[in-house]
Parts: sequence; structure tokens; C-alpha cells
Amino acid sequence: MNKYERIKFVKDIGLNTEENMLINPNTHPADYLNFLNRFNECSIRTFKENELKTPHYPIIDKTDAIKRIKDLQRLNYNIILATPINPKDCEFAGAALQSESQLVIEIAYGPGTVRRVTHDNQIDKRYILGKNEMTDNNKINMCVRKFRDTKLENVIFEFSWYNKPIGWRHENFICWEITDDGTKQSIIK
Repeated sequence: MNKYERIKFVKDIGLNTEENMLINPNTHPADYLNFLNRFNECSIRTFKENELKTPHYPIIDKTDAIKRIKDLQRLNYNIILATPINPKDCEFAGAALQSESQLVIEIAYGPGTVRRVTHDNQIDKRYILGKNEMTDNNKINMCVRKFRDTKLENVIFEFSWYNKPIGWRHENFICWEITDDGTKQSIIK
């Protein structure tokens, strides 16, 4: 699965995520302007085969976004245009590795994106939980329940907790993406 398909999978299994659309290098502006014109700002994430650290604009003005999209298309990026979810409203972001026997959660507290954990290795707190264990934090426990309710194993959830409801389900919890953990048993490929 590519990044867009992994985000779609998040929604398909019922977890809260962003509303978005895919723009490929050949997409005509008329195909995305209706989506973009609903907002003054938006979010842009990108992906390209065999490239790990691709451009990301968590919150960008609509006028700047149109120019940026054209530039990214010229560079052959696939673009995920999404509803504006401002990282300044994030309380914590992290990654959670769920296996058959345990759940390992790494968290960065404060405003920002999940890339603080996944790309910059900023980890303020790590939890290693057995099958039925919970943390000492009610908000993180709500995230734990969401992960466990999926019944997925050998996957990594990239997620955040916001100080207000966001995403298509209007919840404080949002799952940005689910990826495989690198094992052969993972269903996410």
C-alpha cells in the first residue's frame, strides 16, 4: 500500500483521520480546487516511491498551497491534500507498535506533528504494555483502546491527540496512518 492507501485504510476500519484527496503529478487543478476552496488553509503531505522523507506542510495558506502543489507535481510527487488540522492544537503525538503480545507507545508532548517521533526521534515518554495493561494517562488509554479495538497485529499506528475535536469523526484522537512493522506477519504492505 502507498501512503494514501494506508490513510484510506485507517478510515475504512473506522478510525478517525483527516478528510483528504489524492493529487498525482498529472491531476488538473480543476480536479482539486473544489476541495481546496472549502478552506482558507489546508495540509499537504507527499509521497514518492523509494523516498522516505518527503515534503510535508502541516498547515499552509490556500494561495501558497496552489503554488506548492504545482511545484510538487513538476517534481513528480503524489500529493495528499487534506483538511486543515493545525499542529499547534496537538497535545501529544506518537507511534504505537502493536504486536500479538504487547503494545509499545512512544509519545512526544506538546504542539507539533507525529514526525517529531517518527523522523526526529523525540520521545518524551515510552510505554510498554502487556495484552491487558493500561497507562497512567486517561487520554493515552483512550488511544490504547482504539488500537486494541482494531485487532490488528504487527502494525504501527501514527497518531495524535488534539485539544479539540478534529477529523472526519470529530474526535480528539486522530490516526494519521497505519504501517507495517517490517515483519512478514503484517497485513499492511
